[in-house]
Amino acid sequence: MAASNRLLYVAGALFPFTERSPLASLTRSLPEQVQGRGNFEVRIMMPCYGDIDERKHNLHEVIRLSDTEVPMGTKTETVSVKVASVPDVQLQVYFMDHDGYFDRNGYAANADGTAFDDNADRALFFGRSVMKTLRKLRWGPDVVHSFGWISGLLPSLLSTTDANDDLFGSTKSVFTPSGQDPEARLGASFAERKSLPLDGNTGSALSEIGHAHADATIVPPGDPLIDGAPTFSENAEARTDQAVTLYDQMLGEVPA
Repeated sequence: MAASNRLLYVAGALFPFTERSPLASLTRSLPEQVQGRGNFEVRIMMPCYGDIDERKHNLHEVIRLSDTEVPMGTKTETVSVKVASVPDVQLQVYFMDHDGYFDRNGYAANADGTAFDDNADRALFFGRSVMKTLRKLRWGPDVVHSFGWISGLLPSLLSTTDANDDLFGSTKSVFTPSGQDPEARLGASFAERKSLPLDGNTGSALSEIGHAHADATIVPPGDPLIDGAPTFSENAEARTDQAVTLYDQMLGEVPA
């Protein structure tokens, strides 16, 4: 495979920027291991949560990528973009920043465990912010691998509203659920108000939508099985083999 293939990881959590969890550990190790194979140019995008220590991790705003307008139905929000590197690794991370959606304690729920009532809006804003930022970068990924519920609308955006964009026309999408989907089901009224084509998946949870629209789904080790979807190995080397083989097959580099 040519080294020019571009791979974007879109993560709901990433250690050490967020606290350690199965998802944050997976999205920390897999991009480094895949990049180490030498076949992909890897980048990562994630939300800029309020509890990320920006000084400790040396986040800094990229002015040319910031103040981008993101349509959210009848209103328009703006996203600011910050960057940092994974410690000790040449992996660049882009943080989508918005005070209203991400500057709060908790990723999906408040301290008493009650899910935020705007999680669907947060996921949509994050997904559209990723697409807008990629356009500004003029960086079209060959593969987008999305992790977690907050990334669950990326496969839908790639296969519907952005499918005819020259930058994403041949992009393949992979989705990995986190097993911790908040109580956010996208109804027909939400989809209509936000101009979000769901192709018959109204009433579904965010991870269900991600699975339905992705070209492939692969489940984290230990998570509930999904019919027809493989599960990542517990072994890091085997897990990397699984990911690289999947990407190669999707890009037509090796037989399925």
